[in-house]
Amino acid sequence: MTATSERIMGRDIEFNIDDIDELSFSRVINFVNEQWMEVKSENINVPDTQKIAALTAVKIAAELLKLKDLQESISNNYEKKIRDFIIQLDEVDCAN
Repeated sequence: MTATSERIMGRDIEFNIDDIDELSFSRVINFVNEQWMEVKSENINVPDTQKIAALTAVKIAAELLKLKDLQESISNNYEKKIRDFIIQLDEVDCAN
């Protein structure tokens, strides 16, 4: 088990990074910290760091769900186009 300690959202936290390479992990940490700072700056009158952390988690989750919905929409669109193309091929094949 590979463990590392990183500063994230203002706290030192230990992570198990067996399932991710160091570069990807570093990108994740940087992204979360950027989002944390953005949420913190948008809520300067909120002194509760747990609330800022929760708001940050919600912001990241909302972005993730938006991307998942977009991916599903694109996938459904391609599947429909493939089905339509197969129907056209079948029609050409039957005509010959």
